[in-house]
Amino acid sequence: SKHATQSVLADIRAVWGNKIRVVQTLEDGKQRLPGMDAALYVKPKSWGNMDHFEERLDWLCSQDHRLNSDRTSGKVVFMPGWSAFAESSEAARAVDKLGLVWPGTEPVASQTLEKIGFKRICAAVGAPTPPFTVLSEEDAGVDLTDPVAKEKCVVGFMQAVADMKTDEKGLIKSIHGGGGKGTAHLDDPSDPTQVRAAVEKVLVEMNRSDGIYFEQKVNTKGDGRFYQLELEVDGTECAQGGRFVWFNSRLQKVVEIGLSDDLVSMFMPADLYQKSRVWASDIAKMGGNNTRATMEGLVFQNEKGEYELQFIECNRRPQVENEALALLQQDAEGNRRYTFAELMMRAKGTPAPVFDPSTS
Repeated sequence: SKHATQSVLADIRAVWGNKIRVVQTLEDGKQRLPGMDAALYVKPKSWGNMDHFEERLDWLCSQDHRLNSDRTSGKVVFMPGWSAFAESSEAARAVDKLGLVWPGTEPVASQTLEKIGFKRICAAVGAPTPPFTVLSEEDAGVDLTDPVAKEKCVVGFMQAVADMKTDEKGLIKSIHGGGGKGTAHLDDPSDPTQVRAAVEKVLVEMNRSDGIYFEQKVNTKGDGRFYQLELEVDGTECAQGGRFVWFNSRLQKVVEIGLSDDLVSMFMPADLYQKSRVWASDIAKMGGNNTRATMEGLVFQNEKGEYELQFIECNRRPQVENEALALLQQDAEGNRRYTFAELMMRAKGTPAPVFDPSTS
């Protein structure tokens, strides 16, 4: 989106001004944003096609000798911004192959910390996570354009859910989803009709059958309400503050508030918050995280009135909402954190600034 692209550009310009040359990638026929220095055009609907991107990049380098020289000397960074590219280990490897610098999560860590892998790490380090059952591993999908293969896949998923022998409410989820897409409510896992509907919804929305799992809903014995705590980790260290998120019935974010550590107790007990920070660091360490990522957990009061937290996933990239915490930090000169500039500095081999809690 224009907003997302502008926010990345604003970070870069705020730190380096015009010392950094920014080339925007966009579809044929579209106009680059003000403040961009050049554009690399790709065919419409070709996002994610790295072979096509390579063709267009090679052509642009043949016309732009400065870009070609910088690329050859390893001075061109591929900035995925907020997009799904930032979490793709395939994209990271493809970018490296193109002779560009990847500023995001290291590919192995990115794969390890995807949704199913994340939940397995939670279990290993003792961090709470809702009960789950894997229906298909990542990269173990079938050809959904083949009706016979698709039906066999659906029936296999239905049998895996039936084998759980539970009627606890849950969700069918794809590791490739987000923002409510690739998630289907399943109020009764013992009802084959409901299971089929949920499975088919996710397959249709994602158009792929790998990385599918069942996750039990939280607080089903209480009033059913919850909100989300988001903790940023920088490598293996937890950043200051936490973000609290409220969702609508379609599991889309509607409100998000960033709070400093001393104010988090407005929404959850301080001791549980401190435990969650320790768990987040432990998960990051075991997953080999090397950059900015966000650990997400659901906070609620159970039927006994006790607060609980259940971790659900890790976003291996900066989120749009990172501003809610970035503004809570400043460097020795009083400058706020500029997350994308920080990623570029590290990719270049220059240590990012050390941040302290903001005084303003």
